[in-house]
Amino acid sequence: MYKRKEVKKISNTLDKEIVNLINEQIWLENNASFYYLYLSTQFNMNGYSGISKFFLEQSNEERVHMLKLIEYLLDEDITPQIPNYNYLEDLDEKFNLLNHFENSLMNEKRVTNSIIEIVSKCKEKRDIKTENFMQWFVIEQREEENKFKSIIDDIKIIGNSGSGLFELNKQLSSLPEEE
Repeated sequence: MYKRKEVKKISNTLDKEIVNLINEQIWLENNASFYYLYLSTQFNMNGYSGISKFFLEQSNEERVHMLKLIEYLLDEDITPQIPNYNYLEDLDEKFNLLNHFENSLMNEKRVTNSIIEIVSKCKEKRDIKTENFMQWFVIEQREEENKFKSIIDDIKIIGNSGSGLFELNKQLSSLPEEE
């Protein structure tokens, strides 16, 4: 006689480790948003209105990323951990155009590594739905890192050339807005 196998109850709740990693990603996106807002003010105060606009848009973009993650957790009936502190109050970087962009690239790489960790955990836990959701972030991070690498290369070529910095400032103010 055929005996039916017992089926384990399938839960719609995400694995706790994945939720913790997504909450960490929310914090990283929040932190990146505030860091880019800080850089926007620094560039503005130093006469680079175009680069200031670029970093303001970067700040807004990181906030949108954070909100996407929050919305995903809410859609899964999970309460996200909302960052209540941005950890930038003690930041006191001297103004240096190249260093600011290099630090931004390091920040993007930190975000990329966190996303890779989430995707890896999703594979391990066989959470295909979250893994698919995170693929958008994987692609986005590749674009972000390449954008900062390109700008850093341009700055290294330009050096202290006033006309080159003027053109870079103008060019970054007119980059298309991203999501």
